[in-house]
Amino acid sequence: MGDTALQTRPGREKPASSGGRGGKTGATAAWLVCASGKGGTTKTTTCAHLAAIAASQGMAPLLVDTDPQQSLTEWIANRRKLRAAGTDVRDLRHIYAPLAEADRAVREADVVEGVDLVIVDTPPGMDNRVQLRLLLERADLVIVPTTQSPPDTKSVLEMMAIATQLRRKAAFLIGKALPRWNSYRHAKKLLNRYGTLCPVDVRMLRDVERCYDYGLGINEAGDASGGEDFEGVWHFVRRELGC
Repeated sequence: MGDTALQTRPGREKPASSGGRGGKTGATAAWLVCASGKGGTTKTTTCAHLAAIAASQGMAPLLVDTDPQQSLTEWIANRRKLRAAGTDVRDLRHIYAPLAEADRAVREADVVEGVDLVIVDTPPGMDNRVQLRLLLERADLVIVPTTQSPPDTKSVLEMMAIATQLRRKAAFLIGKALPRWNSYRHAKKLLNRYGTLCPVDVRMLRDVERCYDYGLGINEAGDASGGEDFEGVWHFVRRELGC
């Protein structure tokens, strides 16, 4: 993708998913929670791009933003501006409630109709453990994103430990990956020691952030690099969720 105006892919309407959850409510949907306890580990971009891909494949995702910075909410707002300007992108439903009100977020999500996947973005930090625990307990899968930097990989180990204690299915995901660097190999070795590691990384690519900045999913820009990365992550997530 160059620096010229973004070109979106033609929209293709698909029927509702036949995964057995379509047409139900958030209470019966699969729940995917992205949490790492540290900022800058690609939690929000992961939530956004996976939601866009899920919608393109016929699923009905609901995004739940519990980060007071509201970055995911801003992505949704940018997306709606695109729709208002005539860009052919799917409307994605979303709820915002700060982590301190996670119980409200869960209650609101539970009653949303026509949902088969709930994707939750969480804030950095481990301050509000009670409310974070509430979200993790609800998760069918916890994705723990991290970069390959030593400080980041060490910082996310606690989140994996908490998910494991709660007997939640969980997996690390390496974002902003630079496979040629020694830190990448060290990161994979460490993360594999402490939990499941998603077999697909998300490479350090400008298009990943650029699509996010515009309110697009990586799969919605025709010439964007990185779409295959998130497609691979989505296939892993969908298999783990069984949906």
